[in-house]
Amino acid sequence: MRDPSSLIPAPRRVAAWLLLGLLAGTAALAAPAALAEAERIPEFRAEYEVKYGRLTLGTSRLELEYLGDDRYRYEMFVRPRGLARAVLGTDLTDISEGRVLEDGTLRPERFTHKREGRDERHEEITFDHDAGQVTFEDGERIDLEEGAVDRLLPQLLIMRDLSATFDRMLTYRIADDGEISDYSFERKGRERVSVAAGSYRAERIQRVRDGDSSRESNAWVYRRMHNLPVKIEHADSGRTFVMELTDVSGPIRDD
Repeated sequence: MRDPSSLIPAPRRVAAWLLLGLLAGTAALAAPAALAEAERIPEFRAEYEVKYGRLTLGTSRLELEYLGDDRYRYEMFVRPRGLARAVLGTDLTDISEGRVLEDGTLRPERFTHKREGRDERHEEITFDHDAGQVTFEDGERIDLEEGAVDRLLPQLLIMRDLSATFDRMLTYRIADDGEISDYSFERKGRERVSVAAGSYRAERIQRVRDGDSSRESNAWVYRRMHNLPVKIEHADSGRTFVMELTDVSGPIRDD
């Protein structure tokens, strides 16, 4: 009999793909000038169901809000339920906060990760653009390279950049675990997907991995809602985790 604890990472794992660049985890890109005038993504609140096969592991929420004209707050909240909650017993929250520059660029200033419940944890990463440094939770500091962002923001940037460029590949610089790494994503064309929120002709975006990796991550995004993900799928070692849109509200629906 499989140990139930083997399912614990699932809600976080699927949602973490958003954090790491689509999943992700998506992210300001050291972007070409052509992207600088991209349209601002409207505020939204999107609800998802996280599943492993037929088993529902929990729910997730993505929420973007603007605080005045020059600040943003983007949050991902994950709540395990059923077996996953019985074993894990904790909620997960990631928050990216920062400035909206005059050209529309999102510039992170603080990233916060919180676990609440049985396994409490608080992590904070700060981006000091004046000093040119990133400071991690343990006090470690590294140089803030151009275009580097936290692990949550790239998902928003992918939404923006898919409308602003015809490039097949998108690459983002993410500061995490004491270093800055590049994450790349490739457009794979449009496909029909059906989820609880509806049926969509969505564009599939795939995470590009080095070497012969057994992991595969895909997201289907809907252009008429500013490329909001309607489905995310992560396959790893024969196990497939899915995150599907159940409801969305806010100005992003007005188009």
